Amino acid sequence: MRSKTQSRRSLARPSQRGAAKSAPEDLYRRGMAEQAAGRLDAAIALLDQALRLRPDFPEALCAGGCILQRKGHAAGALAFYNRALELKPDDAVSWFNSGVLLLEHENAQEALVRLERACKLRPNHAGAQCNRGSAYFALGRSEEAIEAYRRAIALDGAMANAHLNLGNALMRLGQYGEARQCYLRAVARRSDYVLAYCGLGIVNKELGLFDEAMLAFDRALDLELDSAEGQSNRGCLQLLLGDFAQGWEGYEYRWDKGKRPVPISSARFDLADPEGLAGRKILVVNDHGLGDTIQFFRYIVLLARAGADVTFAGPAKMRRLLASSGAEIGWRDEQDLAGDFDATLAISSLPRACATRLESIPAPVPYLRAERERVALWRDHMAGAAPKIGLCWRGNVDFRVDPRRSIPPGKLSPLTRAPAARFFCLQKDPGADELPPELAARVTLFGDAFDAGPDAFIDTAAVMANLDLIITCDTSIAHLAGALGRPVWVALRHISEWRWMNERTDSPWYPTMRLFRCPEGDDWAALFETITDEIARTFRA
Repeated sequence: MRSKTQSRRSLARPSQRGAAKSAPEDLYRRGMAEQAAGRLDAAIALLDQALRLRPDFPEALCAGGCILQRKGHAAGALAFYNRALELKPDDAVSWFNSGVLLLEHENAQEALVRLERACKLRPNHAGAQCNRGSAYFALGRSEEAIEAYRRAIALDGAMANAHLNLGNALMRLGQYGEARQCYLRAVARRSDYVLAYCGLGIVNKELGLFDEAMLAFDRALDLELDSAEGQSNRGCLQLLLGDFAQGWEGYEYRWDKGKRPVPISSARFDLADPEGLAGRKILVVNDHGLGDTIQFFRYIVLLARAGADVTFAGPAKMRRLLASSGAEIGWRDEQDLAGDFDATLAISSLPRACATRLESIPAPVPYLRAERERVALWRDHMAGAAPKIGLCWRGNVDFRVDPRRSIPPGKLSPLTRAPAARFFCLQKDPGADELPPELAARVTLFGDAFDAGPDAFIDTAAVMANLDLIITCDTSIAHLAGALGRPVWVALRHISEWRWMNERTDSPWYPTMRLFRCPEGDDWAALFETITDEIARTFRA
């Protein structure tokens, strides 16, 4: 969930009845009246006249910035605010408005500086405190965001979006029970609050309250049918529960409006009908992380083998690995979407286009392969008779959900009980120095040369070919091991992401994969006690 900014209009300046009735001031007041009436073009014309007569008029500059901001002219608005602040450095309104503007345009660091200044000048203004929290939230500083949101609520308990934002921050920290109460308070204060119903649905899903989650998403969509938050999250819940027919439709809304790499496609492909696919020119565009690319690349392979003329616009660093599929595929840069194609669609939309259902997931593993020369090279580095187990406990730390899918390194301690096993680190940074010392002593690192070239996962795939088992969190390593057909155990939170479904110990996407789920409360230490016991059973002499 994104944090919701508080409207900049909440810091609107009171009318200055004591101002001298000179021409610039009169034009300013008339401009403000036009702004209040929603006639923005007339308002900016009057303010422009005022500034021509008096260029050093900070109130008019601030008001002009506000109008330009409302009209979507961000650069011009920021210039007006900055000039106003040069003339009047203690202008809380300009600090606040420019902070909100920067926050809306994803410059959270500079936004925080300005919003902090606004809060110092107006410490009891709830809107400024709420937006300060949103800047902290955007920077990943959840605890400080929570403090600011609580301050905003203390100042104005009726502010629905402060309750929403507090819920988002608490949910990011895994405090689901309290987050749920925040969302309930938000919808109690604003019964048509779509984002709050979406938040309520998400947290209900995290708590395993699937029926209540579905009701919350349905309510959000009753209010706004094309809500990307509502459609995508309901779709993911439907996929989690195995309703692929409905789930793929909602999953098409996974991108915010205006940020989709390609439009939603009406294309449909029947993998069982090679004649219908023969010669069809299809452009597939990468649209998510590397794990998604690996998971859904199987469809590109199957389409190409069925006779379609497929071109993949994806990350160059993945081409060498993906080319190991042996399928005849065209390659181009992710941004190069020009050309005459019968269909253009995102790679994550291929399951929908192929009408995939739970019982028809194509899982022809391996559909990727390690390079023989590199397999032999790494075999020499990994010689020995003991069971060889690869470990990965952390995903991409820049990914916003990583704290919820990665495994706290200290919780891996039970693995020290695994008899005779040798462990190999499959992640590059951070490495084994995160682990408890007694486990770190048993983990082999591959050094700086490991996957150091421009091609992703080439060495990782070769190492996996030499391992007896891979144990990983929910990250691209899991997908790579599954696509290579290697034995892989994935350690998951109690309620996992949609692709791992609910309560399953196997994956319909990867036949060689086993799923291990935390007990309720996401007790990772207890999970790794179970995994360690299973290692002992699996490799018992």
